[in-house]
Amino acid sequence: MTMPTLHLRLLGDFSLIYDDRQVTSLNTMRMQSLLAYLVLHHDVPQQRQHLAFLFWPETTEAQARNNLRQLLHQLRQALPAMEQFLSSDTHMLHWHPVTPFHLDVAAFEKTLTLADAATQRNDQHSLQAALEQADSLYRGELLPGCYDEWILPERDRLRQRHLQVLEQLLRLFEVQGDNVTAIRYAQRLIALDPLSENLYRRLMRLFALNNDRASALHVYHTCVTTLQRELGVDPDTATREAYERLMQHETPVIPARAQQTLLAATPTLIGRKQEWEALQEVWHVASTGEPRFVLVTGEAGIGKSRLAEEFLLWASQ
Repeated sequence: MTMPTLHLRLLGDFSLIYDDRQVTSLNTMRMQSLLAYLVLHHDVPQQRQHLAFLFWPETTEAQARNNLRQLLHQLRQALPAMEQFLSSDTHMLHWHPVTPFHLDVAAFEKTLTLADAATQRNDQHSLQAALEQADSLYRGELLPGCYDEWILPERDRLRQRHLQVLEQLLRLFEVQGDNVTAIRYAQRLIALDPLSENLYRRLMRLFALNNDRASALHVYHTCVTTLQRELGVDPDTATREAYERLMQHETPVIPARAQQTLLAATPTLIGRKQEWEALQEVWHVASTGEPRFVLVTGEAGIGKSRLAEEFLLWASQ
């Protein structure tokens, strides 16, 4: 007979499903925190003394160990099947390594590993798929209602990894020329990091490229208001210059008819994928306000001019 799988969700909110049934009896934050710690560290046996000090650092050792015994008892009462996953003696707690369980945090990090592997292979299609899956798995911060000391660095680490996912997706869609999708990711990033002027500049530029100058200007004014309210400072020079270019109509704008036929990837250049992607990457960095220089060299007749001309056409759109 197959053993039922334990499904545990810690990102965004707490959810426990066992044998296809929602378990609602783990209804205290301290029980959820202890279970989360044990599952996140399932590959390492845990000393009772360590857990007692970790969860009750301000009490005596005897009181902390007694608190741990009571909490473990409550955990087993709330989920009797816990005995199939967790064994204990007077000194240690052991999570059974062969017991089937699914943890959303582990799935999120496994998907990040797939994304890293796709990056190494320069497989853009697989990279995008892995990043989008990772984004869908990250439903929110790790156990958001818990403020135990142990969870804070882990919560921040996972949050930073998710920000990196969104940043990579933003860059992918910028390079592809999919401004509408890139705008959505830039907006999400700003909501999570509202003091990043680089993100405001990128969003302004994306709106301008999408022939929406009004929204681009609104982004600038939101940036000004946010920086004044939170830090009491004005935007830096690069952000002000981006705004002035918008006011002077210097930012390239896509005509309305061209929006539906925007170049999405590379042009029809044969054998120049590596050079093309290098140019796109430098262009992306330069578009944020950081000056870059590119020198195209090679023997006569190998397509240097064609490459430069195609890139200028792509950048103008």
